[in-house]
Amino acid sequence: MTPRALMGMLMLVPVLAQATGPLVPDEPNRGPDLSLRFARAKMPLDYGGRAYDTNSRWIGLSLREKASRYVTLGMYGGYAYVTQTGNPVTAGMELDGFHAGFTLHGVMFENRRATLFYALDYAYQKVDHKGDTQTVVIEWSQPQAQLGAIVSLAPNFRIYGGGSYGRLDGEERASGTINRTTEIGRDARGGGFLGLDLTTDPDGYVGVEVRYGVTRGGEIYFKRRY
Repeated sequence: MTPRALMGMLMLVPVLAQATGPLVPDEPNRGPDLSLRFARAKMPLDYGGRAYDTNSRWIGLSLREKASRYVTLGMYGGYAYVTQTGNPVTAGMELDGFHAGFTLHGVMFENRRATLFYALDYAYQKVDHKGDTQTVVIEWSQPQAQLGAIVSLAPNFRIYGGGSYGRLDGEERASGTINRTTEIGRDARGGGFLGLDLTTDPDGYVGVEVRYGVTRGGEIYFKRRY
């Protein structure tokens, strides 16, 4: 399926939303939330002594559902696109492929105005480019932990943020004019995130989030609970 076909399919779905942003308010007899996410991130990938600026873009869907009162599980996936600066193997290329992952969100404290939460996330991404003389595959995994808070500023408006800690490990495989396999990644490091979440109707949400750490960038998400 091409990205254009994916976007056409999404337009046919009434209001989708990705398991991103803060947890929705806990109400009895409410189902999972489904999300649509547009994200972009930038990071210098370490190639063993040399780093190349790498841009990654995601278009994806995800599902998040409560496993208990204080724990919510989720999974997500979709398209991924990668470009790099300075790497002769990927010069002029846009690699495309997919991403997928799992999340666990837990609530440690909550009242009417604030919630303290933690989140564990594992993401996998694989992209490639196949040309007449050169084929390149880049794949990586990214585990991450977050600790944050959600504060309700108004009945339909929330702000959230906190700290994160994660790392990135992967490899690049090239065949053709250049043949090599290279380990890539980023060492474990801390970071932070900050976002705004707006309730558009009783079950619809839209938000924006910025972050830094293993990657730096932001995303826009649209979320609906069923």
